[in-house]
Amino acid sequence: MTLVPLGELLSDARAGKYAVCAINCCNLENVKCVLEAAAEASSPIIIQAAPSEARHNTVQGLAAAVRAVGRDLDVRAAIHLDHGDSYELAVQCIRGGFTGVMIDGSSLSFEKNIEATRRVAELGRAAGVSVEAELGTIGKTTELGDLIEHDYMTDPVKAAEFVEATGIDCLAVAIGNAHGFYPFPPKLDFDRLAAISERVRIPLVLHGGTGIPDEQIARAIALGIAKINFSTVTKKAFIDAVKAYLAANPGTSRG
Repeated sequence: MTLVPLGELLSDARAGKYAVCAINCCNLENVKCVLEAAAEASSPIIIQAAPSEARHNTVQGLAAAVRAVGRDLDVRAAIHLDHGDSYELAVQCIRGGFTGVMIDGSSLSFEKNIEATRRVAELGRAAGVSVEAELGTIGKTTELGDLIEHDYMTDPVKAAEFVEATGIDCLAVAIGNAHGFYPFPPKLDFDRLAAISERVRIPLVLHGGTGIPDEQIARAIALGIAKINFSTVTKKAFIDAVKAYLAANPGTSRG
């Protein structure tokens, strides 16, 4: 395995008109399955962790697991912090061996989001670690299901201003995508995405990949999306597999 900065994977993806999967991993089993699948598919991959996942595993523990599992695999990978909630956590992840960090200031005012993001971007640049940020809210709830008080989609003009002011490496956009399972079939705003892509020259990120139809994902990639996040679908697959195994092998659940 070759660990590289997140920005390197995404720049290659945007130039090649494809996107890299970013999979949230909360334990060793997740890491193993994702890395082995990426190697089998000869695909680059992003292992990422939300703040709760990073803290639960410890930043150093998750990075060590990725390195250990991937040591003999032929795959290019990045280790990334998803929806980082503080400068301090970004520092921990960079020191712990992550090759990308996200700072999510989307719930702040535009000016405060720029301020918080620029600070992390300056840190990432000094450390050689790529930085993702978010403008607009991904649906009406956070990744953990908490209601967002003021949800809004990404403004293309503001997006260009935000990228210029912060110096980030990639931008997560809100174009009708949402975290978790979609209660109704998603309908991405491709006109908005095209307008953002015309003004923003860095790779764009689509959160909430679970449940987005293949044809919409393909169209989003053609319009500049270079990273697509998946969390809910992989967690459900893992939980369902554990439940099925325990049901078929009841003796294994006894202490």
